Amino acid sequence: MQGQLFTQDFLTRGVLETPAHQALDEAALDGLRAALAPIFAGRNAQSTLNEAQTESEIIAPVLLALGWDDTLPQVNLSGKRREDVPDWLLFANPAAKAAALPLKDDQRYRHGLALLEAKRWLRPLDRGDALEATDPDAPSSQMLRYLSRADVVSDRAVKWGVLTNGAVWRLYWQDARSRSEDFFEIDLAAALELPGHPRHVEDFAPAHALRLFALFFGRAAFLPQGWDSAGRSFHAYALNEARLYEERVSQDLGARVFADVFPQLADALRRDDLQARTHTVGYGQFTRAQFTPDYLEEVREAALVMLYRLLFLFYAEDRHLLPVHDPRYAPYSVRRIREEVRDKVDAGASFSSTMPRIWLALRGVFGLINKGDDDIGMPAYNGGLFNRARAPLLERTDVPDKVMAPIIDALSRRTEDLLRGWINYRDLAVAHLGSIYERLLEYSLVHRVQARDDYKDKAEIDRIEATPSSFARKVSGSYYTHDDLVRLVLRESVGRLVMARVQRFEAQIKKWSRKASLNPPEWEQLDALDPASSILELKVCDPAMGSGHFLVALVDELADRVLEAMAAATLLVAAQPWAAHLEESGRPWQSPLLSRISHIRRSIKTTAHTHGWAVTDAQLDDRHIVRRMILKKTIFGVDKNPMAVELAKTALWLHTFTVGAPLSFLDHHLKTGDSLHGERLPEVQRSLQHLGALLLQTEFDRLALAGAQIAQVADLTDVDIAEATLSRQLAQDAGAKMAPILAVLDFWRALRWLLPGWPVASAAQLQRLLAGDAPRTQALRSALQHLLSPGVNLAQVLAAGTAGSQGEGVAQANALIAEARALARRETFFHWWTQFPTVFGG
Repeated sequence: MQGQLFTQDFLTRGVLETPAHQALDEAALDGLRAALAPIFAGRNAQSTLNEAQTESEIIAPVLLALGWDDTLPQVNLSGKRREDVPDWLLFANPAAKAAALPLKDDQRYRHGLALLEAKRWLRPLDRGDALEATDPDAPSSQMLRYLSRADVVSDRAVKWGVLTNGAVWRLYWQDARSRSEDFFEIDLAAALELPGHPRHVEDFAPAHALRLFALFFGRAAFLPQGWDSAGRSFHAYALNEARLYEERVSQDLGARVFADVFPQLADALRRDDLQARTHTVGYGQFTRAQFTPDYLEEVREAALVMLYRLLFLFYAEDRHLLPVHDPRYAPYSVRRIREEVRDKVDAGASFSSTMPRIWLALRGVFGLINKGDDDIGMPAYNGGLFNRARAPLLERTDVPDKVMAPIIDALSRRTEDLLRGWINYRDLAVAHLGSIYERLLEYSLVHRVQARDDYKDKAEIDRIEATPSSFARKVSGSYYTHDDLVRLVLRESVGRLVMARVQRFEAQIKKWSRKASLNPPEWEQLDALDPASSILELKVCDPAMGSGHFLVALVDELADRVLEAMAAATLLVAAQPWAAHLEESGRPWQSPLLSRISHIRRSIKTTAHTHGWAVTDAQLDDRHIVRRMILKKTIFGVDKNPMAVELAKTALWLHTFTVGAPLSFLDHHLKTGDSLHGERLPEVQRSLQHLGALLLQTEFDRLALAGAQIAQVADLTDVDIAEATLSRQLAQDAGAKMAPILAVLDFWRALRWLLPGWPVASAAQLQRLLAGDAPRTQALRSALQHLLSPGVNLAQVLAAGTAGSQGEGVAQANALIAEARALARRETFFHWWTQFPTVFGG
């Protein structure tokens, strides 16, 4: 089942408890089936119907069967050609239609309930079709445009849209988190069991699918429900139930992660680690070994990485991003592990306190994800999360089943549900899951040790505890920013930038409105102004990204805008007289971005075919590939906590997962550092010149080369392992080129902390600042006199970490360099000029 508008839990369980479902008895369902039977009689996967035939012979009769007696075909939103308008406007009752009929064009929408866009029989809904000369864009992209326009011209009265090719019916909502992803889809042809329309594994049973079709696409679903005390439509009720489900499950899951899962996992890791580092506490017979702070931090990070990996796999399998239904992979899947643990727990079976069977099975799955295995249909998704070197502690320990089974079960099932219902991670937004794990980042591990003392009645204590730091929010607090607030911020910031690019394209089209033809340079200019491509050139950064909630929402917003812009640009150009010859020849102008999308799709499908991976066309639709492109080119983020950066990567990987392609390399755009503490390279350069210090032009040339390499990384699509590896290699090489400049900026920033009054604008100011006979002042004076002398290549010295071994002031210089480097590591200074050279390098 495609689309995420409603939760699987509501569609399978919650809907059964609604009066609307209970009123749809077997007799009513049989009546609907009888009404639809003659409409689809003789239809199969080989049937050929054009759009007009599909509308008249299938869609119009189906609408009548659903109770839509009052409809109005083809209402023009812009006064332009037919392709720029949806096919139908649907009304609540005859009075609403009667009120709309005397009005012109978009004024009618104020009386409408929903719009409907029809396509020819079985036309793909998420991909453009070059064979459709007058309608080449992806139908789903057109729907986004129609909804946006209808929302405005109807004064927000019309927020629902239906898109159908006769067989597949989709429901779109204008206020969804992601309109391109959060739709609801029913394969009506499969529900009616038409020949050539097999039911997919994840689809509902035919009878239930038909019930859902009647409940969600019928006219009554769009109207206030008499049984609902709040007077909501059936859709609004279902959306609210989905929100409540997310909140309940997230709160319950979060409580278990904090109270049980995280501390139990951490304690098990340290107990099996033969390389644990300790120091001695207590005295005499009460002496005990206690883990060192740095070792506890290693345990904490390893436990977090393990939880991130489990989160990734639970989510990816529940959303069928991994081939859980492929019989080759299924026996090795994490779902199989979860089910086996569930069955044993429910049967009251015991788990071994020494055998790590579950742990070893998980480690095997991690290896599959990281390296892939063609024999069982698994591509390699090696973004770094599953790299064995990522957390060495996880490789040298074996946690027994007695510990791992309760952890797996706690993450798999709901405890507030008497039946201990299965948690379907498909129904949980990445942002909700991220907020749970983000709160863990402020927890530290403490090793409680106490020797047994019978005289003082003290018991032996040896346990690991997870405690919030002194500045952490309370456990009951939430990091989750409400979606409405996030969308408001995006609309008022990014939305304005997007609109400017659209308007620039429209303004140029207007300038050419009187032209009969365009010359080749003008066609090139048209391509260069393409709004969809221009949106992808935006660079948007969250300087305190945490779990990546804002960035996840940003991907949704930009994906919707890009898809909508592609459809709008095609229609706008098609309406121009200088483009008529393209229409007539059957090759209308389209956004250049579409060819890039097609190239990526072909590359992934070719690789999948070569390796025998099960990748379907539906998994590589335009909307999936656009989100991947946005992630690689447009998204930037910074956070001081390195584990927050890893969490944000995990969230973004899950949100933009492309089946058959490696996880995108993100290290070039998602960085660890304190975004409030850094230096501006031009200012440091000027100050060094005033002080007479040597900073060679070659260093700036290297920075420019590094910027070019990072730009190349952003342009790579990582469609296969070779490209993903190249991205990593280019980024590493760029980092090496930038290291000397980075060392200078780190040193400069550290001096602000170590030398009050820094920076200075001249050598005379430096002399006054370092006047005095105090030992510290003398040492700083000697160090800086050496480092800032014209004969010293400051960048190379600081990058090497030493000024040499001989000479006046060398010892003091080395001491100052070491102190500055330690401070920079501790405070994670972040210099925008070197970290994001493609933005600031110009």
